[in-house]
Amino acid sequence: MKEPINLSGDMNRLLPAEALQIISQASTSAERLGFRVFLVGGVVRDILLERNGFDLDLAVEGDAIELARSLSADRARITVHHRFNTARVGFDSYHLDIARTRCETYTRPGSLPTVRPGTIEDDLGRRDFTVNAMALSLNRDDYGNLIDRHDGRGDLEAGLIRVLHAASFTDDATRLWRAIRYEQRFGFAIEPHTLEIFRRDINRIVDITPDRQRYELECVLSEARPETVFSRADELGLLNRWHPALSGDEWLKQSCRRLRAIQAATPSAYLALLCWRLDAEQKDSLARTLKLSRRQYRVLQESTVIRDSLSLLDSSQAPPSRIASLLRSLDTDVLSAARAALEPGRSVENIEQYLATWSRVTPVLNGENLLELGVPRGPDIGRLLEELRDLTIDGAIDSRQAEEHHVRDWLTRRGLS
Repeated sequence: MKEPINLSGDMNRLLPAEALQIISQASTSAERLGFRVFLVGGVVRDILLERNGFDLDLAVEGDAIELARSLSADRARITVHHRFNTARVGFDSYHLDIARTRCETYTRPGSLPTVRPGTIEDDLGRRDFTVNAMALSLNRDDYGNLIDRHDGRGDLEAGLIRVLHAASFTDDATRLWRAIRYEQRFGFAIEPHTLEIFRRDINRIVDITPDRQRYELECVLSEARPETVFSRADELGLLNRWHPALSGDEWLKQSCRRLRAIQAATPSAYLALLCWRLDAEQKDSLARTLKLSRRQYRVLQESTVIRDSLSLLDSSQAPPSRIASLLRSLDTDVLSAARAALEPGRSVENIEQYLATWSRVTPVLNGENLLELGVPRGPDIGRLLEELRDLTIDGAIDSRQAEEHHVRDWLTRRGLS
């Protein structure tokens, strides 16, 4: 066990001014209410790692909801959960999560825990890994002191992800995914005994509801390098618990790297790449397993559209307007993923041309101009504008005069001139 240390100076150095102000307000309010309050979770870990922490989580030996309400005059910015005595307070750039310190018991694997009030030591003892089981006191008598009963500081220095007890993954199998995320995010290693327990309990992931598993997927997709998490999960046999066709292989790694070189990558684009090689039926199966959101499912469907349209995208004969019509209906994140997934060639060039040029083409004339030229009010206005746009993309017209000539020809052919 390491000697006690005080991290108040590190807090002041690493945390933004607004975060420090929020913490100070919470400390003052807790003292006035007679509560003891602690900074907990990832921010403590990140301070010790000399990283900028952004998640502000407090544990309070007292009523968390009462403390939250004392921090904000605007009650509309407070969200409370009475079952666990937790609250979220919204500030300008941050939100603050406050929870009553508690003990937990699990009635069955994968269930939500039964909770009862406890001390800060009880609260830290219920957490997932030693590196997340530390707290900083925000109380006047020992402000900034590190509470570390499980030697999380030592595991940080050794670069290890270690569970607190042997039933950790049985209690909550989402920790299987979290172990890999933290390992890959920090360049750590899962501690050998923890890895044994991981392998023993890997099938416990089926105890977790689809909603909670989808949340873990979303957390991975929000990592800076999600492909490393998927690769490690594949290696350990966890990825295929979502679907046997998923792979964290070299293709996925290279595609994700290309994506980041193309643009600021998004979770949706990473999801498209993860599932790029699955067929439509496999994507449907994955969507059911994880209860994907409508937007997430649409990303999978649209990536299938790209794959099914490669003959058009690769054609040297297809008019640009036809390709633009196809791509216009697709999410830009899917198009970015396609640029990263496909081999260099005409398909990628056409997607890039669409994003850079064709998607921005609009006619010089507008709806009012068409009415002035004699086009009847109604759906023909929209159809004509689309026609003018497509002719411009194809290079058939290139000026207002040419557009007006086309409209007049259209009117003549319909006997409206």
